[in-house]
Amino acid sequence: MILSAEIVLPISKPLIFDGAVLIENGKIIELGPLDNIKSKYRGHECITFENAVLLPGLINLHTHLELTAINKIILKDKADFIGWILALVELKKGVSKSEINNGIKNGIKEITATGTTTIADITTRNTFSPVSACGESFNAIKNAGLRGTVFLEVINFDHSSADDYWNDTTKIIEMLRKNENDLLSVGIAPHSIYSVSSKLLKIARDYTIKEKMKMSMHVAESMEEKEFVSKNKGSIRDIYHKKFKWDGKRDFKRYLSSIKYIDKNGLLNKDMLTVHCVNLNEEDIRLLKERNTSVVHCPRSNTFIGVGVAPFDRLISNGINVGIGTDSYASNYSLSMWDEMRFAYLLHRKTNNSDIKAEDIIKCGTINGAKALGINNKIGTLDVGKDADLIAVRLHKKDIDIYRDLLLNTKSDDILMTMVAGKIIYSSGIEGLKSVN
Repeated sequence: MILSAEIVLPISKPLIFDGAVLIENGKIIELGPLDNIKSKYRGHECITFENAVLLPGLINLHTHLELTAINKIILKDKADFIGWILALVELKKGVSKSEINNGIKNGIKEITATGTTTIADITTRNTFSPVSACGESFNAIKNAGLRGTVFLEVINFDHSSADDYWNDTTKIIEMLRKNENDLLSVGIAPHSIYSVSSKLLKIARDYTIKEKMKMSMHVAESMEEKEFVSKNKGSIRDIYHKKFKWDGKRDFKRYLSSIKYIDKNGLLNKDMLTVHCVNLNEEDIRLLKERNTSVVHCPRSNTFIGVGVAPFDRLISNGINVGIGTDSYASNYSLSMWDEMRFAYLLHRKTNNSDIKAEDIIKCGTINGAKALGINNKIGTLDVGKDADLIAVRLHKKDIDIYRDLLLNTKSDDILMTMVAGKIIYSSGIEGLKSVN
């Protein structure tokens, strides 16, 4: 099969005008000018996207699909970060399992229809809710043909029950891992340093190292977290821990920062995705770089919850790998990576008066995401030998900077096709596409 468009944007090399991509058995065999590809590979079916760009599929590094059913940004007057979390916990109690499952499916539809081909999703145990949707997103993502990692969330701050909790957790992990395939894998997500005891963190760390699994964790997200880590006081201790009867069960030493804390516990490495990273100091940035740890930037969620603006430009300028995530409908108004990337671009151009380029942002949503998940040898760019994870996007403007044109003008209904490993998992009804699979 040959896919062609006015522009092919490989990310890893200069764009190709009137370009084409040859795909066989789910792999990219060749790409170049359309005339060259057609003359060399006669007889192959060719699908042309008019006024469009072909580029790598987007990679969403942080979602909570189980929260799609809530479909409500939780914002209260003068509510702090802990108030937001507790409001979310209460809302989750009122959602049925069927509503959660329908929400997951709707979230996946939105994700695929807006050009995301790879997702890093969090699935939860019934820690704070009588309804368990654990693993439901894994099955739905797999059935949709998406690529990704589903991270099983770990939440338990009572160090005295860490062993029993982990024994139950490993049963779930092993159950999920039986259904892994070439596209979908399982990871572990300690929720945060204030909701997972250091004993449980170390148990999870040792397990992931042994099993060669990825980890994801909310880190340095709020000032409340910073106060708790460095001073062992504040609303996390006085409100959050008392709510779950964790008061008095803290088993960690105080550190100057959350990054310092997880580093001392051996979690800061290439297999960890540190999500949010709003409150960082220069030492934190140095450690992230030295440990080759990826950061997941969620600018809209950070803004809506009011935790601040992450030092995106400093992370990028220091060579730290930064990907992008939409988080959930509890702190966002869409799961579209185009919305998220555009917000990031405009936010950091304004707040930091920086020279962040549109190309930098789109790389965060493609190749950087692949690097974070350790699959950049398979996806993230359009290169010969890589899996055919790509999207066709309608192009409204064609100025000097195609990256900027895409970033500023692409809306949800501009996605013409979403493809994973050579299989079309979404199309906007263009004639000829449905027969390809």
